[in-house]
Amino acid sequence: MANIKHIGIIAILLIGLAFSGCVDDQVADDEVNAEAPTADEILAEEGVGLTDSEIEDLESELDELEATLSELDEDENLTIEEV
Repeated sequence: MANIKHIGIIAILLIGLAFSGCVDDQVADDEVNAEAPTADEILAEEGVGLTDSEIEDLESELDELEATLSELDEDENLTIEEV
C-alpha cells in the first residue's frame, strides 16, 4: 500500500514539474546570450577605450598598492590621501 502512495506522489510531482515550466528547452537562453552585446562592443560604440600604456600604468599602480598593503602591520592605521 505504501508503494502505491509513493508512486502516486512521485507522479503528481512529475506532472507538476512539467506544467510549472521549470523543465524548459535551454536553447532559447543561449540565443539571447548570443545576441547580447559584450562590454567591449558597448565601450567601442561609445568611443571609450584603454590603451596598452594606460593598462600598464594601472597594473603598476595596483602592484604598488598591493606591496604597500602587504608591508603594513595589522596594528597600524591606514590613511589613504590619494588613490
